[in-house]
Formats: sequence, C-alpha cells, structure tokens
Amino acid sequence: MDDTYKSKDIIAAPIRVVQLLFNAGDVKGPQTIAFNLPNDERIVKDRGTAMVILKNVSEAKFKQILNPIADACIAKEQHKLVDFESFFTHTICHECCHGIGPHTITLPDGRKSTVRLELQDLHSALEEAKADIVGLWALNFLIKKHLLPTSLEKSMYVSFLAGCFRSVRFGLEEAHGKGQALQFNWLLEKEAFVFHPNETFSVNFDKVEEAVESLSRTILTIQAKGDKEGASLLLQKYCTMTKPLKVALQKLESIHVPVDIAPIFPVAKSLLE
Repeated sequence: MDDTYKSKDIIAAPIRVVQLLFNAGDVKGPQTIAFNLPNDERIVKDRGTAMVILKNVSEAKFKQILNPIADACIAKEQHKLVDFESFFTHTICHECCHGIGPHTITLPDGRKSTVRLELQDLHSALEEAKADIVGLWALNFLIKKHLLPTSLEKSMYVSFLAGCFRSVRFGLEEAHGKGQALQFNWLLEKEAFVFHPNETFSVNFDKVEEAVESLSRTILTIQAKGDKEGASLLLQKYCTMTKPLKVALQKLESIHVPVDIAPIFPVAKSLLE
C-alpha cells in the first residue's frame, strides 16, 4: 500500500480471549466468533477499538463445521494442513485488521471524511474482505518477522481456503458471505486456489502470497481513497456464485454440514437452577 494512505496514529487495542458462558437477546442467533467494537469512527479515532475473541465458540465451529468442510472440499494431500491454530490465529488477525483502518480519510479535494461514509452500502462487504485478506497477509508478515511459528506457513492458507466455504454459505447478500466470495474468486483467478477435476480444492503455495498481497493492496487503496466506484466494480466482478463455489456448496448441502452452531450453556443453566 502506498505510504500516502497509511494510518499514522494507531492506538494499540487490547485483545481479550474469553470463553462464552451465555448469550441472549440480539446476539442469540448466528454465532459470532469474535467482535471488534465500536464501529463509530469518532470513538475509534480517539480511543481505538476493543477486540474480544470467543475461543470456545471458535473451537465448536472448527470441529462441527470447518472439519467436515475440509473432509469434503480440500484435496487429500492438503487436508492435514487444516488446523485450529491457523483458524484461530487468523481470526485474531482479522479483528486486528478491522481496528487498524483506514477509517478517517482525506479525499482528493482535501475534505475529511470516513470510509464508511464514502462507500455507503458497499462498506460492510469490503471491510469484511479487507479484514480477512489483510489478516492473512499479516499472518505471513508475522511469520517472516519470527513472531509466529513457521508451522503456520502453509496451514494458514489451507485453513483459510476451507473457511471460504464456511462464510460464503451465509449468502451473497450478507457482508461476510459477499466479502468471502470476493476473496475466493480473486484467489482462484490468480491461480492461488486450484479447483481439481475431482471437485476438491487446494492451495498453490507458489502463487498464493502474491495474490493475497495484491488483493490486500487493492482493497486498502479503494478504502483509503473513498473510491465508491472502484469498490462497486470490484464487488460486481468478484462477488458472484461461480461454478467452483456452487459445486462446493452443493456438496456441503448434500452431506448436511451445518451452516452454524446453536450453543448450549450448561454453566449458565446450572447457575439459574
């Protein structure tokens, strides 16, 4: 990303990894595995964000959803590379990349604005794609800086590939699903993901790093410029249900892999009795 667009003042935010004991009300439904709040750019600018990672929810989704997806969709020779450590560490990087921006931007005419205001209805999908793909880039960066183990070098990409099918199942009308389709189709076009005749998928390790970096740069630059037209063109081209995606999703439907989990909270129940 061009230095012109890089955030100058980043406020370090705490990362809390917790076990979810109970939820209710508005959050009772689709289960999030993490959140980074608030979304109000004014508060983010002054105070930063707070990140919370729900480890037991992540473990449940990995076991009940991602593992069956890997069994069905990932090529046999790479199946062993789908692991919880990669899935969970990428979730943390995803949330961090929500927080680092860009948020408040300067437009070409000198006006101050925000990415959310400029991209409007396109913001959510592009922001989710940004957090995902830049989070993947960040994992590689941290490995090269010897801050994360080299054991993640390949597993992070294959676990991410399996995760693409998990998120796309939320639908292309939903921000996470739309953002995931953008990433999957970009990486497939760049030959970083390979669709095999036996209807399984694998990662091309020779091409994936460059493809991840190019998409990261593209999305970050669109956000930093407040370029709604660029965002629209990118989403129109890549947020589609391509044949490989259809094949994978139909396979998952046929073997009844759940779209989401429905947690039971025995600790909370025992306290209420």
